[in-house]
Amino acid sequence: MTFSFLDLSPLDGHGAGVLPFSFSSGNHGLGQELLMNDSGALSPVSLASHGGLGSISIPTTSQSSTPSPTLVTATGSKLEIELVWDKSVASAPSGFTSAVIAAAQTLVSDFTSSSTDIVYIDVGWSEIAGSSLSASALGESESYGYLTNYSTVTHALASDGYTFTASNEPTSGQFFVTSAEAKALGLISGTSGSTSSVDGYIGFSTLSGTGYSWNYSSTSTSGTQFSLQAVAEHEITEVLGRVEMEGTVTYNGAKTYTPLDLFNYSSTNVLSLSANGGYFSNNGGATHEGNFNDAAKYGGDIADWASYSSVAQAGTLSSGEDPFDAFAWPGYKNTLSADDLLEVAALGYRLTAAGAALA
Repeated sequence: MTFSFLDLSPLDGHGAGVLPFSFSSGNHGLGQELLMNDSGALSPVSLASHGGLGSISIPTTSQSSTPSPTLVTATGSKLEIELVWDKSVASAPSGFTSAVIAAAQTLVSDFTSSSTDIVYIDVGWSEIAGSSLSASALGESESYGYLTNYSTVTHALASDGYTFTASNEPTSGQFFVTSAEAKALGLISGTSGSTSSVDGYIGFSTLSGTGYSWNYSSTSTSGTQFSLQAVAEHEITEVLGRVEMEGTVTYNGAKTYTPLDLFNYSSTNVLSLSANGGYFSNNGGATHEGNFNDAAKYGGDIADWASYSSVAQAGTLSSGEDPFDAFAWPGYKNTLSADDLLEVAALGYRLTAAGAALA
């Protein structure tokens, strides 16, 4: 799936600003394992094919060798993220791995699970799962996952206190749950998988030839830099389950949804169930949190916050740019907002004391 920035500049004819990029997500009642690619399409996965880590050759080497996998943990959190560095990362600039680790560290510090969950994510530089990123992409994600049904999803989320009473609940629809989110929901073992059998992939552009560069630190970026940590937070949370389908994806002839679709409302007690935007709410639509992107009109991902033509249109209730926005601009640090924390918590993860203080 994709996180996009739209920097409106004379280069694309939209006036002052920049050009468009994209940030291109025990087995209880789950069907065959599937892979969701960066465009949201689903395809079946064989046991033989799952586990091969992608890699491509990049000519210029900044690091001497491929780093060993990094297990990111936090005191008081049962959520762990194992970053599996692909061969391509040996060519990444200094600071790349530390920025991705910082993003994962933020997430495991803010979220926990009911039991130990280890999420394995393959990380690529200038590629994802062995394939080149789209030309416009800042970053992309792909996720393994499973098909299940409405009853299984809502029963699992009920343990976190969520109830579902909208008049148009897709009770007969099939649901795609990423492998990482299935762990959080208790649908598969939290310790399943390995560094050679990952839950998902994320990859990042080099930005070569664009006139822009990455900021690898946690400080504010310059006007021609993008925050690598913010993009990494965007992509990692897609693997964690921050994706929507809203019935726009059909697999084996059936409309397909995701658990996050059950938190996208058009009004109180009425789900959006479309790619035309809506708003996030974790209490039946009564509280209007961040606005979702109108993907049908503007492109990008349904699960991202609305932000098409300016920073001022960011869909969250906080000011400035957000890591989960559908479109982004250089020059922003992009720290997680309260809306971001509540949204990830709705996926089956639980806020730590640190996360709750921020939300």
